[in-house]
Amino acid sequence: MRRIVFLLSISLLVAPDDSTAHGGGLNAEGGHYNKKTGEYHCHREPCFSNQQRQLKQRTPVAAPVELGVLSTNNTCNGLLPFGVPDKGDHMLCRTAYAVGIDCSKRGAAWVAYTVRRDISDSANVERSDDFRPDLELPKECRKELYDFNGSYDRGHLVSAETLDGSYRMNSETFLLSNMSPQLSGFNRAIWRGLENRERKWANQRGQLHVITGPIHDGSGRMMGRIPVPTHYYKILFDPALGKALSFIIPHQALKTVSLGRFISSIDEIEAITGIDFLSSLEDSVEAEIERSVSAMW
Repeated sequence: MRRIVFLLSISLLVAPDDSTAHGGGLNAEGGHYNKKTGEYHCHREPCFSNQQRQLKQRTPVAAPVELGVLSTNNTCNGLLPFGVPDKGDHMLCRTAYAVGIDCSKRGAAWVAYTVRRDISDSANVERSDDFRPDLELPKECRKELYDFNGSYDRGHLVSAETLDGSYRMNSETFLLSNMSPQLSGFNRAIWRGLENRERKWANQRGQLHVITGPIHDGSGRMMGRIPVPTHYYKILFDPALGKALSFIIPHQALKTVSLGRFISSIDEIEAITGIDFLSSLEDSVEAEIERSVSAMW
């Protein structure tokens, strides 16, 4: 029963094919009305942008959430100030990110890091491109270079462009423990677009704490020894305002403009992954933040 509920919930998150979702032509804005329901639907720009702009105009600016007293947590040299999501089989601490490893998947269940201007815009070092196995992991838990056979990109979970404050910081993002098999039309489009936006939002807000990772529903494809995720999640938490913006994105070739269709709550991500996020916050504050579904920032 639990398996059926899981698969039903995950299937609801898959994006419909725009070309077949509804009959009828599109207007100049890139949308149209459904003849049966009378509802208006967007299928391309500028319709998506117009809807987001209207949503922002209607959405009142919420007051900051008081975070209260944080539980003392110096795990990973302060890289996890809002709690350890799940130590999993192994937890690795890098210069600027932490990762929890699921050995059954030979990869990360989550990666956590902080995005700030003084990191991503400081040294702006040259991209290292030194992809390599993570020798801190036992052999049975790690990916090897030969596992990526060309059908999928070696997709960063934390972006090399985000962590380029030093050569070491940037180089650590190329460890295969930070890689996940991604379709090129996903990695080089909507995923890269979200990475660009998280840096922009962090610059505007001061800093963001980010947690990201893959989602497997148990029926996905395999890349040799490695299961290919069906979805990816990303949580962006603004500690200054106590607000979060979260996404569950189908692993498909998607454009960045469609990001707004995949906004979720942290509660939804926790229900699917079984991981507890932001656990160092007071329970009432954590519950308020995690049940909220934010408008696009």
